[in-house]
Amino acid sequence: MNKNKELAEIQQTLEQIYLKNMNFFKSKFASLYDAIIQFQNLQLEHYSLDFTNNHFELTFLKDNVKQYGCDPFLDAQKRLKEFTFSNAFAMIQLKPLEKKRHYENEINAYEYLNEYITCFTETNITQEVQKFIFVGTLLGVHINDFHNQLRAKSYLIIEPDIEIFRLSMFMTDYETLAQNSSLYFCIAQSESQINSIVNQFLEEFQEYNHFIHYELGSQKNAHLIPKLSLLLTQFNEMRYPFSEYILSLQRGYHYFFNQNKPILDLSKEYTFLENKKVIFLGAGPSLGENIKWLEKNQKEFIIVASSAVLKQLELFLIKPDVIIILDAKKEQMIRQFDVSPSFYEKTIILASIKIDFDLYTILKHNPIFFMQNTLELFLGNGFFSGITVGDIGTGILLKLGVTKLYLLGIDAAINSKTGATYVGTHESSTQVDLSNNNTSSSIDFEKDILYVKGNFQEQVPTFIEYSEMIEQLNHTLQKADSKVNIYNLSDGAYFKNTHPTHTKDVKFTEAIDKATFYDEFTQALNTISKTRLSSLDSKNIQKERKILKKISAIKNDEHFYKNFLQLKRNFEYSIILSIINKYFNLINPYYNFFDSKKEANKIRQHQIAQLVEKLNTIYATVKEK
Repeated sequence: MNKNKELAEIQQTLEQIYLKNMNFFKSKFASLYDAIIQFQNLQLEHYSLDFTNNHFELTFLKDNVKQYGCDPFLDAQKRLKEFTFSNAFAMIQLKPLEKKRHYENEINAYEYLNEYITCFTETNITQEVQKFIFVGTLLGVHINDFHNQLRAKSYLIIEPDIEIFRLSMFMTDYETLAQNSSLYFCIAQSESQINSIVNQFLEEFQEYNHFIHYELGSQKNAHLIPKLSLLLTQFNEMRYPFSEYILSLQRGYHYFFNQNKPILDLSKEYTFLENKKVIFLGAGPSLGENIKWLEKNQKEFIIVASSAVLKQLELFLIKPDVIIILDAKKEQMIRQFDVSPSFYEKTIILASIKIDFDLYTILKHNPIFFMQNTLELFLGNGFFSGITVGDIGTGILLKLGVTKLYLLGIDAAINSKTGATYVGTHESSTQVDLSNNNTSSSIDFEKDILYVKGNFQEQVPTFIEYSEMIEQLNHTLQKADSKVNIYNLSDGAYFKNTHPTHTKDVKFTEAIDKATFYDEFTQALNTISKTRLSSLDSKNIQKERKILKKISAIKNDEHFYKNFLQLKRNFEYSIILSIINKYFNLINPYYNFFDSKKEANKIRQHQIAQLVEKLNTIYATVKEK
């Protein structure tokens, strides 16, 4: 065969593969197909696909540099031979979890996971790869070769450069890849789009989210590895596990039914705080730096304080008008109220339904209004969700109609000069070494430092957890009414739609009548509080009890999860089904990390029995009124 004829046949083959891919994308991935068409119409060309020395190479045209200068078929075999199982994002822990967020005499998620972890050995864990990520495609030949060996159930294919991906379509049969596996594409997409697609990738075959292996196309894409690691960690079920929902269910029902305490309706927006000058205090270092200013001007504001700042306020005789309490922990939260009871005697309490009962006993003589968090005990009554008291508290105040809001101590950052993390009286206050960068491949949300835009400074250091809080708060503030003015007084992170304002520049008009505010605000909150069940509430509780009976009737064996999913499909929404589903989302990757399910089944059967018994106990105490 002469050379020209051979090249013509090769070209024809490449075009056939490309057209096949285009038809496949048009049918199954319409948005990706549209993006490729749009790029083609631009008629841009930064790379060339060259046939040199009997193989294809990828060349960057601007400086004629080989982007991929080797035989892609030989390279694919080399990659497979050198592939190591250590190239993986660890979605589960292999060492027992520390006793960090523990509740006495309650189900604790970390203890459930430790039951699996302590049984892992080198001989009883799976070596199968069920989910895989290609970070950069190059010409894509290795993608099909990896699939032929791994046969994973799901692939996430990431390529930031749509032109490189388009060239891979001449040499990679993506339709064949999809015959027995699910495909997810992140091709030249925005950060929010990537987040969404990664979330979809994780949700399908969620039970195999134990170790997600990857292959790095080239060092050009190496910067994506830590970003992916962070993103995958953010979706970790242990960050807000099923056991937290059980606490909300148990304690929320107790306060409503047994203590006859109201639950605020957060499903609507109100005007109770309209035109009132409200200052919201968090425990960031900026509070301590401006405490004298606040002491002097405290009568000019309605003071809303997170419970973590009470000791600092007491030192300067600054009495809060409203206290927001969100945390479910016991000892730590009681210590926050280790101040004179007279200090918060005429203070309104806005509390999560999760707070500990011993803390409630301390506060029960105050006007206390409970709020549903994440879990809606009563549908249509609204709930709050978020990362920290800073973003959650701000969202609650906006719901209650604040139009003049001042933020102080909502730093969401570390003090860039001292390394201080909190105001001095906070029990978790420490000083971190800002020069100590994390060299570990694992992500620690509470310790790893990154830099974000500052309120007064160009950049400020913060923890990853705070960066999420910033994103959440930005999202909340972007939806705020145009009449709302928010003044950020903290030398911390910048928040969208806020005015960076130094305390010395705050203008004052007249003092606020705190006694009148106390009476009027209490009365206003009473008007939006649920104190008795509606007919819909009663029906929903009866529905939950029926579902619980059906779950209790499922045989607790290795088929329980499959039978649970069949039951779940029959109901649009259920608190109980949601909690049990959250349980499975957490433990399934651990369960499926066992090669043999004999030990795993024993653990899971015991846990399911305990979980169902707990839910039965909770609903047995619900006295409809």
